Amino acid sequence: MRFSIDFSKALLVLLRHSFPIWGGISILITLGGFLLAGLEDLSIGAGLYFAWVTGTTVGYGDLTPTSGASRLVAIIIALLGILFTGIVVALALEAAKLSIRKNGSLDELKGTVEDRLDRRVVDRRRAPEE
Repeated sequence: MRFSIDFSKALLVLLRHSFPIWGGISILITLGGFLLAGLEDLSIGAGLYFAWVTGTTVGYGDLTPTSGASRLVAIIIALLGILFTGIVVALALEAAKLSIRKNGSLDELKGTVEDRLDRRVVDRRRAPEE
C-alpha cells in the first residue's frame, strides 16, 4: 500500500514538472482535432474524438479521413500520440523507480511478490474442490 501511495505522489510531481511537454503535445492533438473537424466537415466533438482516439493509438476505425490533407493531419496526430504515450510511460517508470528506492530494494519487492504468489498457489491447492 505504501508503494502505491509513494508511486502516485511521485507520478503527480513528475507530471506537474513535465507539464509544458505533455501539455503542449495535448494542445497540438486537440488543435489537430479542430483542424480535422473543419477539413472533414465533422462536428467539433467528432473531430476531437477522432484526434484523441488516434492520438492514444486506440484507433476504432469508426471515423476515417477522406482527403489527402486530413489524412496528413491524422498521421501527424498519430505521431504526436506515440510521443505523448512514450512520455507518460517514461514518467510512470521513473515514478516506480523512485518509489522502489524509497520503499526498499527491487529484490525485496520481488521477494514480496513471489511470497504472495506462492501463498496463493498453496491456498488454491488447499481449497476444497466443489
